Order: sequence, then structure tokens, then C-alpha cells
Amino acid sequence: PSGEGGRVAYRLRVEYDGSRYHGWQKQGERQTAQGIRTVTGTLERVLTEAGQRVLTLGGSGRTDGGVHALGQIAHLHLSSAQAPRPQDLQRIFDEGLPSDLAVAAIEPCSPSFHARHDALERSYLYQLSLRRSAFGKSMLWWVKGRLELARLEEAWGLFEGNHDASAFADLEPGEDPHVQIKSCELAREGSLVLLRVTAGFFLRRQVRRMVGAAVACGLGKEKPERLRRDLERPTPEANLHWAEKAAPAAGLFLERVRYAGDAESAPLAPVLRVP
Repeated sequence: PSGEGGRVAYRLRVEYDGSRYHGWQKQGERQTAQGIRTVTGTLERVLTEAGQRVLTLGGSGRTDGGVHALGQIAHLHLSSAQAPRPQDLQRIFDEGLPSDLAVAAIEPCSPSFHARHDALERSYLYQLSLRRSAFGKSMLWWVKGRLELARLEEAWGLFEGNHDASAFADLEPGEDPHVQIKSCELAREGSLVLLRVTAGFFLRRQVRRMVGAAVACGLGKEKPERLRRDLERPTPEANLHWAEKAAPAAGLFLERVRYAGDAESAPLAPVLRVP
């Protein structure tokens, strides 16, 4: 591992089933004492119990409660006094983490690497199901009713480009609402419909509201014209409207985070296959 200033740095690729986690970000001490379970808190606990001193642990982005990850990237800084080799660190995680959380890959990195600031783009995958599944409830959204895929695809594609996303996100005071969406993809496999969206960054709760809006159009409950209008001329009323139609967290995955030198995204593929 690469050390500097008394610390050793690693780059982690983390995957988790977010069903029982209150998101990625570690909560305050009071909430931690109350048993609020987060991904960061769980990773730090396992390291601490193994005798490691965690200096920094940061992810490429915060996922909300119930949202999953296939490729969350994190930078980890440990005290160089007892920092393990990557293979020994892998063993600590493999033996100490619960079954719904795994560190899929570990590699040494520069202490200057920052999982969030250095990311070029992020891709989210959403899984819709056209039928009820006995196995996939925590990892997909069963859309009841007749979902017209052509209308769904038309609405989903409207989000591509540079838009003011005020109607489809929770903004912090003074936050720039403009987001450049690189691509919105759709594929079907059996009874699953897969939606992928890729951008440099996303605003809070933006992806779930985008999915909910597109599905509402696919069900014939909304018209693409309204979606287009609210992208061009967002209002507070539009924000409230689309917030009520947000897709459930269960079907959403942080699929991939791309950095300089990484290859482009692979073709769309389901996380859980439902025949």
C-alpha cells in the first residue's frame, strides 16, 4: 500500500444489499448508539474490531436507505503503524462483514485519490418487474398495470441532455440544479425491464423520481409532454408532484463509478434474473 503522512491508502469496490441499511453515510454518534445501521459504520466497525485505526473512509456518493450497490467505490486511509497488506485486509472484511455487505476488490492507491472528487461519471441501474416475484421483492419494483414499453422508453429518453432538474430532486440551499445526463438506456430480459442512467453526478433522490416519472408515463397516468415541460420550466408544484411518484428504493443500484483509465460501461444486464 502507498503511505504518506502516517497513513496507508486503499481503493475499495464495495457491494451491498441496502435493504437493511440506513444508507451509505455514517450517522452521528447518537444514532449509531441507537443501532442505526449504515454501510460506512459497518465497515468501520469491522476494521476497528480487527485492531485497525481508520483515519478516513469516503465513498463515491451517498446512497439512500434501501438502495443497493454493485460498484460503490471508496477510499480508505488506515494508520501506517499497523496497516495490513491488501490480501490481509480482504481477509478481515471477508471474515467480519455480514452477509449483505462485501468488499469485492481492494487495491493500493495514492493517498490523494478521492472516490467522490475523482469520479468522472456514475451509472445507476433500476430493475422493474412485469410480474410478481417470490424472490426479488427487495431488488425490484413490480409495476402493476399495463406498462407500455414504447411510452416508457420515450419518457426515459427525455431526461438525456443538460436540464434543470429542480422538479425531480431535493436541492440544498444554493445548489446548482443543472445536471448533464449522458445517457438513458432501456432493455428487457424476460419479465424484467432494466433502466440505466449515466451522468457525472446526480442530485439527491433524482434517479428514483426520474424512474417514477417515466413509469407513470408508461402506465398512461402521465403524459411525456408534462415531463418535458417540467424539465424546461420547473416549479415548486412540479417538485411536489414528482416527489409523490418516486420509485421505491428497492429496485435501485449504484451500478458503476468510472474513473480516468476505466473502460466504458458494459451492456445492460439484470442483477436478479426473473424468468
